[in-house]
Amino acid sequence: MKRILVVDGDTEIVGLLKEYLQTRSTADQYVVETAADGIEGLNAVSRARPALVILDIDRPGINAMEVLRKIRSRDATIPVVMLTGSTDVSVAGQTLKDGAVCYAPKPLDFKYLDHFLALSLRGPGRSRPR
Repeated sequence: MKRILVVDGDTEIVGLLKEYLQTRSTADQYVVETAADGIEGLNAVSRARPALVILDIDRPGINAMEVLRKIRSRDATIPVVMLTGSTDVSVAGQTLKDGAVCYAPKPLDFKYLDHFLALSLRGPGRSRPR
């Protein structure tokens, strides 16, 4: 089973992502864990390594870019997908520079989520896009 961690304080977004991922779990074997903020997310990463983290940039508390950097410093092989409601392209560039495998605007178009999952959950030896 692949453990996916969704870190987002927006309960509606979390619910939609969790529901979508759980409907796919029959075929793809996903277990979805959620965290409301960056501290909870980092604690979840420390408890058990996720196969993927979906991290919202636009949430209160610890800065999401700092959360991304801390995840990367703990385990550089954990793929992180960043989500945001911002249209600022410099934010997208910074997330990729800091180690995110991809960046997606909110609301997330679910037809792209499968692509993000495939990109992020490749097996051992996967390469990250630069």
